[in-house]
Amino acid sequence: MTELPPLEIEGGDWYHAVPPPAVPVPAANLADLDGGRAIETADAGVLTDLRIVGATSRESGATFCTVMTELDYWRARLSPGQAVAARSVPIERLWVEHRLAYTPPTPDSQPRPAPDGFAIFRRLAPTAGSPTARMPVPARTVPHLHGRRIIQVTPLGFAWDLRAVSEPYDLDGEVTVNVCSARDYFRWVVTGHRPEPAALGLYLLWTE
Repeated sequence: MTELPPLEIEGGDWYHAVPPPAVPVPAANLADLDGGRAIETADAGVLTDLRIVGATSRESGATFCTVMTELDYWRARLSPGQAVAARSVPIERLWVEHRLAYTPPTPDSQPRPAPDGFAIFRRLAPTAGSPTARMPVPARTVPHLHGRRIIQVTPLGFAWDLRAVSEPYDLDGEVTVNVCSARDYFRWVVTGHRPEPAALGLYLLWTE
C-alpha cells in the first residue's frame, strides 16, 4: 500500500484539512469510464448515484454508456451472475465525478463567509439540468448520517468510499460514528452480512 505524504495544513493541525470537492466532467471527455460515478442530465433535472459499467457502444451513429444504480452496481460485484437492472444512456447526457487534488489552504485562499441570506447563491446551478460539484461538509452539521457517503481525515490524507452505519453516539466521552467501507455497506444491504465498522470521532468525518 502506497503511503500518502502527511497533510500540510497552513496554520493548523492535520485534522483541520478540508476534503476537495468532486466536480462533474463530461463523460465524452474521459477515456476510461468503467466504474465511474455518473450523473445523468435532462432538462428537468439531474439523476445521481449512478455507475457506468463497461465500455461505450455505438448505435445509429451515437455513443451510449451502460449505467446502473449504485446499489445494482454493488449487487453485480458481490453476486456475479445475478440479474441487475441496467440501461443505455447517450454519452452526451452523462457526467462523471472527478475528485480534485487536495491543496493546502493559504490565508489568501480562505473563503469569506457570505452574508446571511446570500450563501444560497454560491450553490446556484446555471439551469435545472446542470450538474454541480459535490462539496464536502462537516458530518456534524447534517441531521442524519446513517447511509451517507463519508470522507475521513487522517494524518496521511483522506480515506474515501466510506459509509456511515450509525448516528453519532457517545463512546467514552467522545462523539463517535460507526463507519465501514462502501463495499461492506452494500454487502450488508445485498446479503445481510453485517460489517465490522470502525468507531471514528465525528470531528474527523465529512459527508457529501
